Amino acid sequence: MKKKILVLGGGPCGLSAAWELSRYGHDVTVVEKESKAGGLCITNEYKGYRFDLGGHRFISKNKELVENVCKMMGDELLTSNRKSVILLQGKTFDYPLSAKDIFLKMDLWTNLKAFTSYVIAAISRVVFRKKDVSFEDWIVNRFGRALYNLFFGPYTEKLWGISPKRISTDWASQRISLLNLKDVLFRLFKLKRGTPRTYAKGYYYPKKGIGQMFDIMSEEISRMGGKIILNATVSRIKAGNGGVEGVCYLQRGVAKSIECDAVISTIPLPDLIKAFPEYLTANIIGHTAPLTFRSVRFLNILVDLPDISDNTWMYVSEGKYIMTRIQEPKRRSPFSAPEGKTSVMLEIPCNENDEIWNCPKEQLLKRCLGDLKELGIDIQDKVIDCFTTSVTHGYPVYSLDYAAHRQKLFDFLDQYENLITCGRQGTFRYIFMDTAMEMGITAAQNLMLDNLWKKADVQLMRSEKELIEVTSVTA
Repeated sequence: MKKKILVLGGGPCGLSAAWELSRYGHDVTVVEKESKAGGLCITNEYKGYRFDLGGHRFISKNKELVENVCKMMGDELLTSNRKSVILLQGKTFDYPLSAKDIFLKMDLWTNLKAFTSYVIAAISRVVFRKKDVSFEDWIVNRFGRALYNLFFGPYTEKLWGISPKRISTDWASQRISLLNLKDVLFRLFKLKRGTPRTYAKGYYYPKKGIGQMFDIMSEEISRMGGKIILNATVSRIKAGNGGVEGVCYLQRGVAKSIECDAVISTIPLPDLIKAFPEYLTANIIGHTAPLTFRSVRFLNILVDLPDISDNTWMYVSEGKYIMTRIQEPKRRSPFSAPEGKTSVMLEIPCNENDEIWNCPKEQLLKRCLGDLKELGIDIQDKVIDCFTTSVTHGYPVYSLDYAAHRQKLFDFLDQYENLITCGRQGTFRYIFMDTAMEMGITAAQNLMLDNLWKKADVQLMRSEKELIEVTSVTA
């Protein structure tokens, strides 16, 4: 039976849901607040240069998803290899951290502190059975206090804007490759063979930026009869009889509404709750305030040089530098810059309307060029132009009690049988792009099979506590 489905939010999750539903002939409408679909995966083009909103690449555990995306993209999908480093104290280290690399590049005193604190942490975990309450606990219990103070602590606090003591451990096991000094020693003395746990190197990437993937997906949705409404902000959810009957939205200041049989929402979870009538949410609205997002501002610099480095990502942990990551888009695709030129994109975490968010472009550029020079990247005389982009809902902030607040909101939404929330913002989960796509597709499939009640299977997808990239299908 053909259904009229509303998809709130046109990011990777929402578009993937609409893509799946459109393939089976359902009446699908995507409501997207920005002037272009793609969410956090938009690519901006400026003077022949292309910049993503952050550093994206496509890998996945889901073989079928990889095959479908490759088929959709055809010759427009490139394959590439990731090379990432950490810039720290004037030196360049492997990313993820390598014990051998640390041993060879750090001074004797730092190495002694790192090894001693690692041993203490390893013994403490066994003898005292130390529990992981915060992100700081998780790192210290596995890496030791010295490496935490050197890299993980400063980087994490700069990224999230709060002390790691106040951050949950939930995302660490999926994002951080373990540094096992015992394992390294065994390998050095030929007592152990095999490949250690590590990150995926190969990945897929569109010629014209990650946004090209979702531009093509949007075109396919439209070709199959789906509709994408842009510049439309959800203002009210029309709820009744145990389900959602329609959605009201504002488009360029004009109030509009649309009826539906079901809703797949990928807009920020707190925003979805606030769109319900106040009398329905009076008892749970207080659980939205603790679920906050970290914003990101990107400084995109056009550079009159053929190359800057051979690194895909350069991580900057020290707090005195404003950025967390330095990226050269050309490393992902040679089509990201004109021939003989390159570019640099700096990721700068902030909060909406704080000093960094509101900093004039010229002042931000001056500060960043100074930081780059100190880090060994002197491009001050090679800058052609620059512009900034920003996102308000970049990273869900995992406070210690975030899961309890989130569950209260999930419980409220469960009473609406024809509504599911999914995606990074919709589930308040720090997930990869491919997981968001999987969520959208699975939500669509469940809806078509009248299995939308299986919401937890979608919302908690890929929540296993293992390094996701190890088992991903890569290029």
